[in-house]
Amino acid sequence: MTTIKDNRSAYILMEVIVSIMILSIVGISLLKTDSNEKKLYNIATSKLEFLQYISIPLNHHSIDIHGKELDMYTLVKSNYNLKNDTLIKRLKKIKVHYAQKYKSIINITQDKNSLNLLIDEITLSNKKGRSKFLTVRQ
Repeated sequence: MTTIKDNRSAYILMEVIVSIMILSIVGISLLKTDSNEKKLYNIATSKLEFLQYISIPLNHHSIDIHGKELDMYTLVKSNYNLKNDTLIKRLKKIKVHYAQKYKSIINITQDKNSLNLLIDEITLSNKKGRSKFLTVRQ
């Protein structure tokens, strides 16, 4: 014959088991959420870094490197006198594909003076992203 005390002990044991299961489920879902947030943060940081570095070579126009894969340091070293070794190492790690294509020409004439502006589209891309820039030159 079971007593009320035995039934109460079994009931308390079941409460503990259920609460441990609930805490386990909540803990696993929190770990998964944290993991997803870290992944999204890393992707966003990676894209931001790419966009920051990709804006460096905007004043570099060279049809000679059209269609080539090169590192950012090679692309900018002729225009900038870089002394920071850490920055140089980071730029050497960033590989990009350089593409330049002629978009249009604008002729501005006022009185007897004339000015031709050439508009090129420069595309820099790698596995982290792609950026297109329109550049103007005479």
